[in-house]
Amino acid sequence: MKQKQSALVMWFIFLIGMLFGSGWIATVANVGFWGIALVHAVEFFVKKGVMEKAGGSMGHHFVQTMIYGLFHWKPLEEQQAGSTQE
Repeated sequence: MKQKQSALVMWFIFLIGMLFGSGWIATVANVGFWGIALVHAVEFFVKKGVMEKAGGSMGHHFVQTMIYGLFHWKPLEEQQAGSTQE
């Protein structure tokens, strides 16, 4: 859970930097914000199979992956790997 909170904090730091920063701070925040967004979008499509096997709404999985990234899909993947070994 703490990992998820740290991911959320990073989003807010970048967003605040984009909105209220100036100069290099705004630039770094902008690159960070859009960089994380791009990485998480790619991550969703790469790990889509894991989320399909987990069931539930793909919309939910998409939003969770966009916010939390691997902290959302990694536990699902580990749970699936554990259930196939039993």
